[in-house]
Amino acid sequence: MDVKGRVAVVTGSSRGIGKAIAVKLAEEGVDIILNYVRNHKAAEDTLKLVRSYEVETYLVKADVSVYEEAGKLIDTAIKRFGRVDILVNNVGIFFTRELTELTPEDLDRMFKVNVYGVFYTVMHALPHIIERREGVIINISSIASSVRLSKCIPSPGRVAYVAAKSAVNGFTKALAADLARYNIRVNAVAPGLTKTELISNVPI
Repeated sequence: MDVKGRVAVVTGSSRGIGKAIAVKLAEEGVDIILNYVRNHKAAEDTLKLVRSYEVETYLVKADVSVYEEAGKLIDTAIKRFGRVDILVNNVGIFFTRELTELTPEDLDRMFKVNVYGVFYTVMHALPHIIERREGVIINISSIASSVRLSKCIPSPGRVAYVAAKSAVNGFTKALAADLARYNIRVNAVAPGLTKTELISNVPI
C-alpha cells in the first residue's frame, strides 16, 4: 500500500508511541487526524511537528472510550478529508493493581480505554473504509499479552492490563477474518517496554 496522500487517524497521538507513529506517517506524506484527551500543549507541539512535513493535519480532542466522542473523531476525518485509509488505535492506559486491590472502577476504566476505545473507533470508521474496499486498521497491543509473563512482567499487578490487551488481540484476529473479503487488513502491533510517560513511574 503506497501511503503517500493517504489519510490516517491516530488515537492518543499527542505523546509517546502515538506521536512517533504520527510523525513517521507524516514523513511518508500521510495526512493525519491527531487525537488527544487532556494534554493540549503536548498535542499542539505534535501538531506543529507533523505540519512541518507539509501534510494536512488536524487536532481533535476526544475520549475514544466514550462512543459518541469516538464518533466525533471519525466524523472530523470524514468532513476534512472525505475518507479514512489508515486507522491506528494507539490510545491506552496502564496501571498496576493486584487482583485483591482491583476495584470495579479500575477494571471498568482499563477496559473502556484499552478495549472499548478500539471497538468504538472501528465501529465508526468501518462503514467508510468498507465503502472504499481498501484500508488498514492497526491496533497497538502489548508484548505482555503474547509472551510468557515471567519474562516481561517480573512484578505483580498487571492482571487487568494483560487481560485488556489480550482482548485487543482476540478482537484483531476476528476482525481480520471478517474484513479480508473487503480488502481491509487488520493487524496488531505488540511493543515491549517503551520509554514513554505512560510507564515513567511504573516499577519494572
